[in-house]
Amino acid sequence: MISISRQKGVGLMEVLVAMFILAIAILGYAALQVKATAATDEAMKRSDALIILNGLAEKIRLNPTGEYKATIPTILPNCSSGCNANNQALYDLKQYSAVAETKGITLGIIDCLNTSASQKRLCLIAAWNDTEAISNAKASSEAEEPKNACIKTDGKYVGDSNCLVLEAY
Repeated sequence: MISISRQKGVGLMEVLVAMFILAIAILGYAALQVKATAATDEAMKRSDALIILNGLAEKIRLNPTGEYKATIPTILPNCSSGCNANNQALYDLKQYSAVAETKGITLGIIDCLNTSASQKRLCLIAAWNDTEAISNAKASSEAEEPKNACIKTDGKYVGDSNCLVLEAY
């Protein structure tokens, strides 16, 4: 007669190893999904910011005599009976700022760095998350530069900033 020897417990061990490998694969997939979602959110913010900045740049080109370097107003100017160029500029700034705010974006306008007065170029800044729509142009050294600014004193982006700069004329 032939005796059959049976293995005991080996099948269970194989199942446990397979479950462990499957669990690691699922965790990796979940991490990949989280990163993909974060990248999608960042791309959406950049897309929204670019659309807003392009629209504002067009308004600046349409109203070249308007003063767009002012602080963005908190209330709309009364333009029911017509606006002068500066009031129209304030109106445009408030409108685009309100649209940006609904998307979690803040706007800022500065004179572009390293441009002369005759070039008359403005830098439109859109920032989101913890980044502010400001430049470090007033900082005399890198040590004085705030960490949450968008661009450095030399006009380059601050590392890990969440912003977009568009030069308008």
